[in-house]
Amino acid sequence: MLNLDQSSKPPSSVVVAAPQTKAKSTSAQQDGASESQNLANDLALQRLLSESHLLSSTSTATTTFDPSGKNRHKALDLRVQSLGAKNSVTTQEKMPMSHRKGITAKAGAKEESRRREAKENGIILEKATGGKMVKKERMRGVGGPGVGKFKGGTLMLSKRDVASIEGSGGGRGRGRGRGRGRK
Repeated sequence: MLNLDQSSKPPSSVVVAAPQTKAKSTSAQQDGASESQNLANDLALQRLLSESHLLSSTSTATTTFDPSGKNRHKALDLRVQSLGAKNSVTTQEKMPMSHRKGITAKAGAKEESRRREAKENGIILEKATGGKMVKKERMRGVGGPGVGKFKGGTLMLSKRDVASIEGSGGGRGRGRGRGRGRK
């Protein structure tokens, strides 16, 4: 009879491979954990870099990197825009025209002074974009109507268009009319 302990066969690979796979699996778990930690750190660094201009405007005595107040709202708005928002959360849609004109005038003055100071200091800035909108002449298609707007398969005519077609001149200017004090 053969004793299994003293056989000439080599030991099975299952017995030898088991300790190695355990070591590999623990190192793979550690690598996975460190990889996820690295990704989290990368995201935090990217966020810090994108919002660093907000942190510089606050006092330098703060040791935390969490913005507060107005800067927190700006940082949140930047994050939402980076996720794909179409408009900024901070933009106000409805506003009196005089206020809007004042805001745009102040922004224009600020930009102009920034450019002037940079030019005086010898700093080369980017090309100015925007400015005044040049109104182009509307190109009508061949055979299209000369009046109104063609929208959704329907020709939309304004009162002015109808008056110009009929030749009545808009209905104003004829007769004395019924003003105040005239009966």
